[in-house]
Amino acid sequence: MKALALDMDGTILDHNAEFPLTLSDTLAELKEKGMHIFIATGRTSHEILAITPDNCPLDGYVAASGMGVYVEGRQIQSTSFSPDTVERIIDEARRREIYYEVHTLENSSRTHLQDKGYTVRDFNLEKPDSLKTFEINFTESSLNNDTQWVDELPYEDVVKMFFFSIDSKKIGNWYDFLASNQESSDYALYTTSVHNAELMKKGKDKATGIEVLLEHYDLDFSEVHAIGDSMNDLPMFARAGKSTAMKNADDDIKSAADEVTDYTCDADGLENYLRKEYL
Repeated sequence: MKALALDMDGTILDHNAEFPLTLSDTLAELKEKGMHIFIATGRTSHEILAITPDNCPLDGYVAASGMGVYVEGRQIQSTSFSPDTVERIIDEARRREIYYEVHTLENSSRTHLQDKGYTVRDFNLEKPDSLKTFEINFTESSLNNDTQWVDELPYEDVVKMFFFSIDSKKIGNWYDFLASNQESSDYALYTTSVHNAELMKKGKDKATGIEVLLEHYDLDFSEVHAIGDSMNDLPMFARAGKSTAMKNADDDIKSAADEVTDYTCDADGLENYLRKEYL
């Protein structure tokens, strides 16, 4: 393998969204051996740069599951939703009192201040066992993030729309609504738990983003080792020469991969796997 394509949440990052202290050193050793290091994530460029250590050796990264592609920090490709699509979907989410986030490539989440009231009510519901640790942390940080709550939503250059509810029935109905309209719309629908839904632009995913990076570096997908844990990693798994699912991944993700790590993301699973496999 000549390149690693690494997911972030649940793969590089643990469930507290922390980047392991020694992983950058391990990736640096792999880079010295000639391995290209790529990140492919649902996070925006702003979020990637905010959480990735300065000494992490990145040859490029795919942001917002294929909506933005960067080489050494320079954007080489970008795609966004039409403003009409964003406004239509967000208006429907607001009508149903579904918590939402609008993301652009260069900015983190934005939610209309007028919708904070129903968000607070939703986030204060009794937390079910199905709610994951990172989602509990997410609800607390979202309410206290002053930059997120805005008087006017951005509709231009939107690359991702994210939806969440502690009420699994409410978010389930919303997911079903989005799924029923997916064929006639320009979005692709993903989820990482029973409490969320995420929209990316149809025809763009982590694999199409990685393909742009491979063309830049004159590499082939057969030379890529993809590692991830979620539904939006499956397009990479399908095309990569080798695929590995994290131990913390759901069973359907594991069944799509060639291998599964011995440890979870909370037990330095990625670093242990890379050292065992390559070092």
